[in-house]
Amino acid sequence: MSLKVNDPSVSERSPASERKKSMRKICVNILKVLVSVALLYFVFRKIPFHDIAKTWSGVNVGYVIAGAVFFLVSQVLSAKRLEFYLKANNFDLDFKNNVKLYFLGMFYNFFIPGGIGGDAYKIYILNQKFSWNARQLTSSIFNDRLNGLLAIGVLMLIFIMFLIPVQWIPGAIIFILAGVLLVFLIIKKLFPVYQPILLKTLFISVLIQGLQSICFLFLLESLDVSGNFTIYLIIFLGSSVLSLLSFAGIGIREFLFLQASKYFDFHVSVSVSTSLLFTAVTAFFSILGLLFMFGKNDVKECSI
Repeated sequence: MSLKVNDPSVSERSPASERKKSMRKICVNILKVLVSVALLYFVFRKIPFHDIAKTWSGVNVGYVIAGAVFFLVSQVLSAKRLEFYLKANNFDLDFKNNVKLYFLGMFYNFFIPGGIGGDAYKIYILNQKFSWNARQLTSSIFNDRLNGLLAIGVLMLIFIMFLIPVQWIPGAIIFILAGVLLVFLIIKKLFPVYQPILLKTLFISVLIQGLQSICFLFLLESLDVSGNFTIYLIIFLGSSVLSLLSFAGIGIREFLFLQASKYFDFHVSVSVSTSLLFTAVTAFFSILGLLFMFGKNDVKECSI
């Protein structure tokens, strides 16, 4: 069975409340784009783009390809994590089509600013095709994202343990356990259906962020960076959280590395160049969503 995938932004007119909600989402996304533009403008005022182009001219393509492979695996695992959340609500979507839908969402997130978001796109498609409850779908995707944020926090604290005095490490471990316990209690209270899969999906999420961190390390290696890897990774992971404030994280990562260069010993143009390389890798794989959207005859059709 196949489904015509028409752009939800031009679907049948919604009630007034829905239109207001949609307009609010569009305004938020436009604001994120403006934040990205403003931050990039600030960064490029401090670091001329020709400096970044000069840095890129010496890039080791082999390391970039290796990093891209790790990034791709992390995205496939992300689709698998979402599959667990869907199945918790008895939504049975096979892995192949879940991956296809995940990359479609990536495409919407990266290339259609101000329009429907990738997560909303997934909800729309699954609701339209299978008549699955939109509230439960939203709950699945929200908890999937929450699990990812928890993993970022855990991994950041693990990396921080390599930098702090030994006597502080037990406190960091207690902080990690307390954070996981707090999220567990919140899930148990508000979303009990996901309680049985919390630890399993958290492990997957840590693995996902670990793979993306390895990707970033390979990108650093591609520009012949040596040393300070722990600091780089902490800033990289922190930017993943703050990326919610900008469009696809663009501008946030570059700005954070620019500011961090004032306090840590690394070359600012190289760190910003690496961040932009990561954005390029993300954009490349987001295009896969476009390939899934258009069939051989350029028909907008998604067989799921």
